[in-house]
Amino acid sequence: MRVDQWAELARSLDTLRAAFDDSYGASHGFLPVSPASEECEQDAALAGTWGTNPVRDANMAPLSPVLVLFDHLDTLASVFRSPGGVTVSHTLARAILDIAIGPWYLLEPDIGERERVRRYMNLRLQSLKEQAQLETGSESTALRDHVADRIAHILKAARAHGYEVRREGDRYRPPYLGTQIPSTTSLAAEMIAPQEPTLGPLFWRTGSAVAHGQQHGISMFFERLDLQANPAHGDAAVTIQTSPKDTALRCGGAPLAVIATLQRLFTQYGWDTTKLNTAKADVINTWQMVAGVQKDSIPTTFRAASTP
Repeated sequence: MRVDQWAELARSLDTLRAAFDDSYGASHGFLPVSPASEECEQDAALAGTWGTNPVRDANMAPLSPVLVLFDHLDTLASVFRSPGGVTVSHTLARAILDIAIGPWYLLEPDIGERERVRRYMNLRLQSLKEQAQLETGSESTALRDHVADRIAHILKAARAHGYEVRREGDRYRPPYLGTQIPSTTSLAAEMIAPQEPTLGPLFWRTGSAVAHGQQHGISMFFERLDLQANPAHGDAAVTIQTSPKDTALRCGGAPLAVIATLQRLFTQYGWDTTKLNTAKADVINTWQMVAGVQKDSIPTTFRAASTP
């Protein structure tokens, strides 16, 4: 019996959702015996004007983008099951990679509560600065005043706890503590395949080319038709389409990014990884089969026998 490869790609993504839902539904956060819980014992030592529970906030913060991540992943699966959506899968895959980077970076294991709080506050400062730029015109509005107040509270607490505050007062760019948040492409390289650092940025740039409507992105979907065109101007008749194989190759960064993020989330939260490992193996094997990729070409980070 012929296998519907589109349906198989979608089904494999459903297994990641099921593995997450089972653990999240049972706890809605990290377990009492977990790295996150252990870090939270230092909350009182890092409390300040940025909040009374900054360590807990830093450990809980990844959940919101992870939920958004699954909203996009579910939509990607729906596109695979639908008769349309030729190019949108690539745009969704790029968005999934973008969304995953923040929680993946914040959930790095064994960095300690102080570094996790620093990363979390830098992400907050970035978000607050972008929120302020939603309004234009007057320098003082309710939104901008609120943002300025929140930033001031974060920087005050940061100094009190010995963090170095940099780039304060820049009109367009956010301040940050210690070192800046690494670039999207550098984090994508580490997240997808650190031993093959070009792979993550390649997935991201391929999706970006489609999302931005760039010619080299759109032309990936062209297939020439044997129809009359206008040879005087060099016109050619084409159709826009894609195959499961091409889609699995170009969009493979999306499931890899979700797996990488979930591996860190489950470890930090102390969740059992049995179902996640089963789902991971299924996703890798399915996408590898559809894409026609040899097993040795899969980053070792994501092979079924690897450990988070």
